[in-house]
Amino acid sequence: MKNKRYIKKNCSTAIPSIILNNFIEELKEIAEQQNKSIEEVANDYKHALKELEYSNKKLGKIIKDFQYTKFPHNIQLHNYGKNDELNSKYLCYDNLEIFNKISANELAIVTGFGPTNSPTAGTLSSIFRVLELQKCTGIYTHIIISELSALNSRQKPLNELIRNAHQFIFFIKKLGFDEKKGEIRTHNHHDHARVFSLVSSVLSTRDLLENREVTNDTYNRLQLLGNDFSKMVSRTYTMTDIILPIVRDKKRGVIVPAGLEEHHHPYLSRIVLDRMKLKRGGVDILVRQDAEIGALYGKLINGFFPYVKMSKSIPNSSINLGDSLEELYRKIIDCGRRNEEVILQMIVFASNWSSDKLIEAKSAFENLTTDYESWKKIKHEYLKFFIEIKTIWESSKYQKEIDTYQEMFTS
Repeated sequence: MKNKRYIKKNCSTAIPSIILNNFIEELKEIAEQQNKSIEEVANDYKHALKELEYSNKKLGKIIKDFQYTKFPHNIQLHNYGKNDELNSKYLCYDNLEIFNKISANELAIVTGFGPTNSPTAGTLSSIFRVLELQKCTGIYTHIIISELSALNSRQKPLNELIRNAHQFIFFIKKLGFDEKKGEIRTHNHHDHARVFSLVSSVLSTRDLLENREVTNDTYNRLQLLGNDFSKMVSRTYTMTDIILPIVRDKKRGVIVPAGLEEHHHPYLSRIVLDRMKLKRGGVDILVRQDAEIGALYGKLINGFFPYVKMSKSIPNSSINLGDSLEELYRKIIDCGRRNEEVILQMIVFASNWSSDKLIEAKSAFENLTTDYESWKKIKHEYLKFFIEIKTIWESSKYQKEIDTYQEMFTS
């Protein structure tokens, strides 16, 4: 009875009494899995509802305010999209039409991953998407494993971030990254440091304070963020990644695949680029006056109940390549009814399954209430696939001892 009173009082959405008992049992199960009290899980749920409502409104407002074009839409990127890939895997885009008028060798794709933990399904979806973009467009692709950015934005030891960065690089190469058509690097890079100084010379604190990540409040509540100044440094690192091909390689355009909650990175990068074009005294001649920045915003995988999105920094929100086989089985096969759709999203976005196989998976999900065994069979196939990717991740582990000084100053 105490649990019922607590939930009715603290959860922002009224729960009909007919389903209250089932809801409490669900919270008990989650509490046991996460080693928390029911009150703690109910409090997480209360915050999650508010954050989900805020995030959905915020993402919709971003699309409207910044006039991003939603998919489905009849657009291709150097012939990529003619088989509906853009419509099926991306939510919206910004400033892409111009890139079909520019030759592929004058363009660059830029994206990055923070090595704070082993990849989640959300991270995997982004990796698979950028590998497909590189393969299908032929555009030179930059992947940045942002260990120094993560040092500033998250509370993680530097030697751990360096070790994880090595593993990320080996892993992405094993998944099929084409080193003849791209480069994978970290933030410990001389060219990055040089361009960082140019970028920071035209930025203000107001620029950064007025454009924050949608999940900033969630991360703050969970005490996962660095201090205010270090967060600004981290975000400037990302803008530098985006600007670097234009400055160093004289590229005409940069395309940024990202999540919409991170749209401030390409948005601020365009502001930086425009200011660099106008700044006299040498900076202006380092960037092409016709250079452009565009973005492709991927569809998100929801977080496991009660979280808004999967995050490496919130283990209970996500499925992770570092999870044990028992945890993977529990999260995929015994996921609970609230998370069945999350598993479908993972199958669609965090796999390299064929279009026919994805159609089969979607059909099984749509009929799970009348034919759960077919859906369960699909989930077992995905569990097998995920374990195979986990094996690749584990075989990419960096075997040497980390010498932080050597990594920072002699590598």
